[in-house]
Amino acid sequence: MLLELEKIFLEKPIDGTGECLVLAELVLPRRAIASRAALKPVRLTKGKRSLGRAAFVDRALLKERVDGPFGLRVAVTRPLRRPELAAMLRTLLAAGIEDLGSELARRVPFGPAGELVDSFGEAVADHLDEDAPDFIAEGALDLDSETLTAGQLTVPLKLTERIRQSDLPPGPKSREKRRSAAKTYRKGSPAGEVILNITPDD
Repeated sequence: MLLELEKIFLEKPIDGTGECLVLAELVLPRRAIASRAALKPVRLTKGKRSLGRAAFVDRALLKERVDGPFGLRVAVTRPLRRPELAAMLRTLLAAGIEDLGSELARRVPFGPAGELVDSFGEAVADHLDEDAPDFIAEGALDLDSETLTAGQLTVPLKLTERIRQSDLPPGPKSREKRRSAAKTYRKGSPAGEVILNITPDD
């Protein structure tokens, strides 16, 4: 099965501009394989990106044989500036990610963000613990190799934590004014969607 990124659409409060890390994980794709994961940086503008016409290397996530029921999980970070992205990747490494030089290194695109990601192993999903940086939204689907058909899959995203955010522009505003203008987004609130293109094995 080939899994490719088609579109990303993030809603408020995570609809920013910057580099977003997308984690795609297949859970129990086949017997004796616990998971397969790929981490890809994607540049978003106002929380959006369409990759339908992008090069294959920019869209491709995973190419893996699946057999029977399996799970698909997708998680994203908020769009980050490059220094934030670098700090997050350093924290992921410190969290215990091993298997440097694995297949994942060949799955990410080249360029500034790709250079930061290219030493990460496929064990990413297994090492995301409480001390790891936040993947701010995630979604999951239950799938079965027997019923897979070629086409698009939409994975709805939900916030993984509560977020309080003010829509006021930066500047010398009073604390009370900012507090009154802040909006609270509950954990589990809709946060957008990731659309994937899936091609089953022949």
